[in-house]
Amino acid sequence: MVAGAGIAFDNLWGDLYTVDALRTFIAFDVPPFVLKTVAEIQNRFKSLGLRASWVVPANMHLTLKFLGEIDLGRVAEIREALPRKLSRLSGFQVCLSGVGVFPNLSRPRVLWIGLKDQTGALESLQSKIEEALSGLGFPRETRPFAPHLTLGRIKSVRDKTRLRNELQSIGKIEPRTFEVRSIKLYKSRLTPEGSLYTVLEEFNLKH
Repeated sequence: MVAGAGIAFDNLWGDLYTVDALRTFIAFDVPPFVLKTVAEIQNRFKSLGLRASWVVPANMHLTLKFLGEIDLGRVAEIREALPRKLSRLSGFQVCLSGVGVFPNLSRPRVLWIGLKDQTGALESLQSKIEEALSGLGFPRETRPFAPHLTLGRIKSVRDKTRLRNELQSIGKIEPRTFEVRSIKLYKSRLTPEGSLYTVLEEFNLKH
């Protein structure tokens, strides 16, 4: 869900100590074979001539919690708090599911492709993360959890009918199931070349 012209991973510790605050989020990665399908769907919408800021597929991930700017010292707190809440959660499978826009077709601002699982494990994972981090003082997300990958942020639409028809024509997309085995605490830094992501911590789920 983070847009940029490219993706790179900077030196972890050398870069960490050059800043006072870190822009962070918790997410899990999407494998390349799934991103290939996502890119194909994205290209169909690009052909509509929308004025949009398109997310590079290599930059896509499923964000479970955006933390914003945090001090470096809070990384240690998160490192201790999350495993206690996640210790009983097992890895699970998710798949692509549906394409749509936020907030609606009358005012389309975000074009997305959904993710879902059959067991409720994804919502449980997100809920446990909220519980763990609310105990550290991070505000709970008030909006309903709607797992999705952002394809693009729409600036304007010349022909909403064409957009609506394209959304309807895609119908049921290829499921493209994959397994979630861990989540990551990322640092994000914007540069002229695009977004740089650093993995600060990785938290494994039970196998």
